[in-house]
Amino acid sequence: MSLKAILAKIENDGKEKAEEIINSAKKERKEILLKEKSILKERQSKDVERINRKVEAHLKQMSSHIVRETEKALLSHRRKIVDAAINDAVKSVASSSDYLDLMASLLEICDLTGTVEVLICKNDSSRITDKFLEKLSSKNRKFVLAEDKHTDFGGIIMRSGDISMNATLSMIAELNHDSMVMELSRLLPLEGQGEQ
Repeated sequence: MSLKAILAKIENDGKEKAEEIINSAKKERKEILLKEKSILKERQSKDVERINRKVEAHLKQMSSHIVRETEKALLSHRRKIVDAAINDAVKSVASSSDYLDLMASLLEICDLTGTVEVLICKNDSSRITDKFLEKLSSKNRKFVLAEDKHTDFGGIIMRSGDISMNATLSMIAELNHDSMVMELSRLLPLEGQGEQ
C-alpha cells in the first residue's frame, strides 16, 4: 500500500472515529439534557406544591383571623345594641308613671337610721320633694333633701354620715347588667339568622 493510500485510510478512519465520537457525544448530551430537564421539572413541581401548601396555610390562617375578627365585631355590635337598650330602659323608667312608687320602695328598704340625706337628680326636683320624703320617714329615720344633686337620669342616693347607698337607676342597671345582657341577647337573632 502506498503512502497516499495509507494517509487516505488514516484520514478516513479518523473521520469515521470522529463521527462516532461526535454522535456518541450528541447522544450523551441529549440524554443529559433530558435527565436535567426531568430533574428541573420534578424540582419545579415540588416547588409549586410547596408554594401551594404555603398559600393554602396562609389562606386558612387569614380565614380564621377574619372569622375571629368578624365574631368580635359582631359581639361588640351586639353589646352596643344591648347597652343602648339598657340605657333606653333606664331613661324610660325615669319618665314612667310609677317612678315615684319605685322611689318610695327604694326609700322603704333603706336600712340607714337617723337623718338620711336624699340626693336626687335635677329632673326630679318637682317630683321628689320634702313633702314626699316626709311621708316615707319613720320614727327611726328622717329623710331630708340634700342640697347637692347627682348627675344620673334618675333614682336616689341616700346618705347618713359617712355611709351612702347608691340607688341611682344607672347603678341599679349596672348591678343587674349581666342578667339583663343575657335576657336581651336571647331576643337578638344569632349570627347568620335573619327574622323568619
